[in-house]
Parts: sequence; C-alpha cells; structure tokens
Amino acid sequence: MKKNILGVVLARGNSKGLKKKNFLKIKGKSLVEIAINNALKSKKLTKIIFSSSDKSLIKIAKKKIKVDFQRPKNLSKDTSSTYDVIKHAINWLEKNKAWKTDIVVILSPTTPFRKAKHIDAVISLLIKNKADAAMTITEPDFPPHWMFKKTGKKLKFLFKRGKNIHRRQDSPKVYQPAGMVYALKKEFLFKMKGILPQSKTLGLHVKREEAIDIDNEIQFNLAKMLSKKYL
Repeated sequence: MKKNILGVVLARGNSKGLKKKNFLKIKGKSLVEIAINNALKSKKLTKIIFSSSDKSLIKIAKKKIKVDFQRPKNLSKDTSSTYDVIKHAINWLEKNKAWKTDIVVILSPTTPFRKAKHIDAVISLLIKNKADAAMTITEPDFPPHWMFKKTGKKLKFLFKRGKNIHRRQDSPKVYQPAGMVYALKKEFLFKMKGILPQSKTLGLHVKREEAIDIDNEIQFNLAKMLSKKYL
C-alpha cells in the first residue's frame, strides 16, 4: 500500500547565531526557496508543507507552494522543539485536511546542498529496512576522542582513552548528524523521547562539504564558495 510521506520545510524568521539566516541568498535564491525547490523535485514525497510564524518567509514560500497555516508563536521560540513543530504540522493536516501521515521528513533550509536524491535515498533507506527513522550523517572534522572538558582550570579528556590515541587515523570511526534530511515513521515520532538516533535509526552517509549547515557568517561564506560545485 502506498504510504503518505510528508515533507516539512521549517523556518524561523529570527535566529541567534546568524540573524535572519533563512532569508540569506545563494546564487540569487533564498535558503527557503532552495529548500522548497529541492523538495518539489523529490519523487518520494507525497505532500510538502511549509511551517513558519514569519509572514515574510511565508510570502517567499507562497511563490513556490501553497502555505496552509502560520505556525503558532509558542512553537517559534528559541526553546521550541523541532519535533513539536513537526507534530503540529501532522496534527493540523489530519484535523483540517483529513490527511494522515505515515512518514514525515524534516527539511531545514540551512543545509542548502541537500538535493532531491538525498531526500529520496533517506526515505528508501527507512522503508526498505523497516526502520523507525533514517537520517543523513557525515564524519566530524575533528576526532571527539581528542576533545577536552574543563574541571575548574584543569583540562581533562572527554573520553579517557583519548590520551592513548596519537594519530587521527587511530581514533574510532564516528559520525555526526549531517542535518540535511531526517525521516521518521509517524507512530515512532509521537512516542519517542529525546533526539535521534534511537531505536532502529539508520544513517545515509554524505560528504562533509555537502552537509554544511549555515549558522554563522563563516559557514555562509563557505557555502557561497562551495555553491559553484554543489548548487
């Protein structure tokens, strides 16, 4: 039976790191436009919805897709959970459009090099392996085993075995969230506690350059430079 797969592009008008980052443009297109354009090219998404409380962002989104609602203010704070925002979109569709979601896909505008192929690959990974969730992952740029914590003025390794790792290539293979695509079964989303990964979560590996997530001026300038290759 065909599944209802909902893609949610979520964007806030303000941000702490880089002010109004979702309005920023690369190659003449705002991050919101880029996100919606790539979602529209997906072959797996059944429906795309835009979630924002910012009227200016909604106006930009309306040039591409129909925007059904304005996100409530209480879900647009710095402390608001992404998962609560997604649940609101799912519940709104079910209540107002009688549209039931089977799988929800979270798409943030701040990862501009996400393509339709990444969206569809994550969805396929989830469905084919009967997983609870799937997400894009990449390698960190620095081995976490070499990181420190401060106890008073004293530095201590975050992981005890870090002091015995002398070369980067000897450190354990680890990954970090790439932030480009998150796909979750609806039932799993509504019962999970905490953040991904948990339960049966699978990862789609992407290049670190592709996974750039814009949160400051340096990352934005780097994205503009890399856009010649990835956008």
